[in-house]
Amino acid sequence: MQKDNKGEITISAHMKDKISTITNGVWKQGKVKNTAWMIVLLLGILGIFIIHFVPPKYSLKEGQISPTTIKASQTITYEDSKKTAERKLMAAESVEDIYVINTQVMTELESGIADNFNEFRDIIKSNKSRKEKIQKLIALFDITELTAGELLEIDADKVVSLKAETFHLLHINWDPGVKEHEVEDKKAELMAQIDLKFKSPDRYIIKSVFNNINLKPNCIFDEAATVRAKKEAEKNEGPVLITIRKGQKIVGEGEIVTVDQIEMLHALGYQRTTSPFKTLGGVAIFLILVIVLTYLFLKRYKGKFIYKKNNLILLTLLVFFMLLITKLISAITISSNPAIAELVGYLIPVAAGSMLFAILLDSKIAIFLTFIVSILVGILTGNQLSYAINAFASGLVGVYSVSRFSQRLDWVKAGLFIASANVVCIFSLSLINNLSWKLVLIAVFLGVLNGFLSVVFAYGSLPFLESGFKVTTSVRLLELSNPNQPLLKRLLIEAPGTYHHSIMAGNLAEAAADAVGADSLLVRVGAYYHDVGKLRRPYFFIENQLGGENPHEKLTPALSTLIITSHVKDGIELADKYGIPPVIKELILQHHGTSLVSYFYHKALELGNADTVKESDFRYDAVKPQTKEAAIIMLADTVEAAVRSMTEITSGKIEGLVRKIIKERLGDGQLDECDLTFKDLDLIASAFTHTLNGIYHSRIEYPESVREVIEGGKLPDEGTDSQQSDQDNSDEEGKGNS
Repeated sequence: MQKDNKGEITISAHMKDKISTITNGVWKQGKVKNTAWMIVLLLGILGIFIIHFVPPKYSLKEGQISPTTIKASQTITYEDSKKTAERKLMAAESVEDIYVINTQVMTELESGIADNFNEFRDIIKSNKSRKEKIQKLIALFDITELTAGELLEIDADKVVSLKAETFHLLHINWDPGVKEHEVEDKKAELMAQIDLKFKSPDRYIIKSVFNNINLKPNCIFDEAATVRAKKEAEKNEGPVLITIRKGQKIVGEGEIVTVDQIEMLHALGYQRTTSPFKTLGGVAIFLILVIVLTYLFLKRYKGKFIYKKNNLILLTLLVFFMLLITKLISAITISSNPAIAELVGYLIPVAAGSMLFAILLDSKIAIFLTFIVSILVGILTGNQLSYAINAFASGLVGVYSVSRFSQRLDWVKAGLFIASANVVCIFSLSLINNLSWKLVLIAVFLGVLNGFLSVVFAYGSLPFLESGFKVTTSVRLLELSNPNQPLLKRLLIEAPGTYHHSIMAGNLAEAAADAVGADSLLVRVGAYYHDVGKLRRPYFFIENQLGGENPHEKLTPALSTLIITSHVKDGIELADKYGIPPVIKELILQHHGTSLVSYFYHKALELGNADTVKESDFRYDAVKPQTKEAAIIMLADTVEAAVRSMTEITSGKIEGLVRKIIKERLGDGQLDECDLTFKDLDLIASAFTHTLNGIYHSRIEYPESVREVIEGGKLPDEGTDSQQSDQDNSDEEGKGNS
């Protein structure tokens, strides 16, 4: 740095170049670049959710003229708080007041009636004069002197009867319950009943008794119970739910905005009332939770995955594109009918992402990510559980359909599997949601279309992802297994013995991989290419000498060992030249490990001083097998060569040799760094033995006469039909066994 004429600090050109060099160097470091891409992709995912949850805002008021037409961007169901309150109020008002019967009132009334009749009886039975009795009755019942005189003529039994009648009338009218405002009407009704039923003077005494007692209500208003009943009615009254369909017009341009429309805008988040930061914070927290759960899953169950170059970027990129496609498809309006337009969620090809996860990454990871993406799809489609369930079901079928890829026709099968799963899932969900048959058929059609779109999308994007992230998929392995591949064609022409050995080793390795659950396709292709390094000097390897002169007879054991072991390094160089994927190059590098070239080592011991011969000079300078696949190829390579060199081949000798070789490799420490178990080694030995027995089975020694027939000769005495028939049968048998 230096100061210019104005005293300002400037950076020299040399310093700028130095800073630029440092910056570029830092950027070229994988971790920095990967971190930058991860941040970009995660921000992209966050942006998709921001677009979804923070829609355009409008500042509209009731009675205002709308400046634009506003439509719903998603299907939502919300509670209309105003209508809910009105409904609850109506429910509360519909509850009648609750009254309870006060039995104490009836007791008091009965006691008053009994007291009046007892006093009446006492007056009649008293020893007072008639005039005094009449005066007392007039005072008691407020009746005329004539009526009082008539009452004096009533005997005691009649009094008891009238008393019982009075009680009966009281119970008939008061037992059902009499409210306060009903007392006067009920009393009038009671007096009318007395007039109709009784004659003078009976009616006078009964009326007088009822007039003397305080007729009061026995049906009392229970305020507490009434309040509880009204609250219970409000509680039982559910909310008023309003469903807005995707694409539904909320308010049109030039229309006067109503209260209900304002409520809809609030529910959709269009009305500018609060800051969006609350929503953004919720989205960010949710995505962080998803990221943390994914990281914990990968670390717990796929620890090595996290540390492999580009794996996390590829994973995040696939999730980003799946969510982007979800958002784009959700924005498509497939019909002016809102109910049909809403079904577009069944068109989202989540299965495409699931297949890519399984092919490019791992099946277990694919299942977990399918679950995560399905949840996110459900959120982006308006919290629709049906779309999330269908996405998860089709995604699982997509993972299953590509778990064992062996030919390109499997893509068609995958499309059929996914389409079938969509049909079953969508049909069942449609019945649960009680959709009309028209909507069911449309939804099922979209599900079928989804299945084949998923396959097309996955198949079309796979080459770009393979190339961009240098991932070797089963599809790429199938291409590499084609004999017309340039490197395999060279191996066939220039080193036919090695080519045949590689094919045989591939058969052995594939059978063993199937037995222990390894990647059989990778093992087979790896075995095809494991010895391509022999193309540099094919005739220095015994399988290509075809009985000719062995050039090693003119070389020292050390030089021969150098030539033999160099085919590993030569194989890596040829693989680089022909664009062979890294996963195959790793198998080439590891297929001999650090094993000993025992033939030339022992030859060197015989020719030289044992003290000067170092075993390390006769070992491969490579890497021990790190995976099951590499270890299986090492064993298959050694076993195939050893069995081919046997002079007498029997089933027992094959098995003995196979187990001996495996034991030697295990004892030499070549299998220490892979994850094969002793049980796996036993299964591998059995698979090798079974396959080799099929290849080197014993053959029938034909009689001379049969051999002549096979070679075109004739049997003697062939004139009869039966002899000709026997000859034909022998001919067919000979051809079959040949």
